[in-house]
Amino acid sequence: MSQRSRDDTPWVNSDLVSENFNKFPPEELFKYAGQYVAFSLDGSVILASGADWLEMEDRLKELGIDPSRVIGAYMPREDEHTLL
Repeated sequence: MSQRSRDDTPWVNSDLVSENFNKFPPEELFKYAGQYVAFSLDGSVILASGADWLEMEDRLKELGIDPSRVIGAYMPREDEHTLL
């Protein structure tokens, strides 16, 4: 396995990601409650989801998407509390 060079590491604009993420209607995000979700690096597109991180990564790979080129997030269920 080759090691990625520092120049190959994607840069993420957190302001743009937040702006785009906030455009998702809550009803759309509620569909993914209790799942891990992969967003595009700009936060504008949901690319895949899974019951756990590995399932999400497998789905990304099936779609030909490099899992290191997404933003992964857990979408809590309504009855879950998070510290973030």
